[in-house]
Parts: sequence; C-alpha cells; structure tokens
Amino acid sequence: MRVRVEWGHCDPARIIFNPNYYIWMDYATHGLLKVAGFDLAEQLQDPTVRGFPLVKSEAEFISPAYYGDVLTLQTHVSRFGNKSFVTTHRFSRDDQTLCNGSEIRVWGVSDPETPDILKAVPVPEWIKQALQEPRQVDVTA
Repeated sequence: MRVRVEWGHCDPARIIFNPNYYIWMDYATHGLLKVAGFDLAEQLQDPTVRGFPLVKSEAEFISPAYYGDVLTLQTHVSRFGNKSFVTTHRFSRDDQTLCNGSEIRVWGVSDPETPDILKAVPVPEWIKQALQEPRQVDVTA
C-alpha cells in the first residue's frame, strides 16, 4: 500500500503523528483479507460473523516521516495460531525503514448462546491458505 503523508497526518513540525501508523496497519490488514476473499463489509451481513478483532498491536518507530512523503507499507501474515493470526507491517520511504509494526487478531463469531458476546474460533482453513499465497496488491490510501 502506498500512503502519502498529508498535512492532517502531521504535528506542527510537519512530522507524522505516530498513531496514523496504527490506522494504516488496520487498513492494510483489512485489505489483505479482502483480497484473500474475506470482505468484512459483506461478511457482516451474517449476524454470526464478528470479523477479526484486534487484541494486540505494537510498533517500533525508527525514523520520522514528513509531510509530502510517500510511504510504502508491506503487510503479510507472519504466523497463524489456532484462533489467531499475526500480521507484520513494514513502512518505508524509498529503501529506508521508518516503522515496523505487528498486530495480533482473533477470528470471531457470535456466541451461539449469547449472541452479544464475541467468541474466538479457529481461523478457517481456506483463509489460512488464501493468506499464504504470495500476492502483490497496490492500494493507495
């Protein structure tokens, strides 16, 4: 994904406000799953589907990005658990890494006995297989 750092992404010193990285990581994870065949907007028409909620995220900020920079975000699934998966993210400008991040998400459905409660279930095998296929996706935010 390519991201142009706009004025609204920055603090008064024209340096990116770091929480924007978390927004873009979320966007990239959703995009990756959509390309793999799981469009959350469509899937949520089924009331039992709850998506893939975020349970942990972190980032290491290595070098600042500035207003006007165009960043490249590379995202991939780095690990599957039984009910969870980890996405790894790398933001770069040219060949310079600016930020590395990761997210842990669980696969969620509504609890059959209490539909308002989220229940983690195994990640479907077809999702695991689809996310392991190499893909080049160009989405510009």
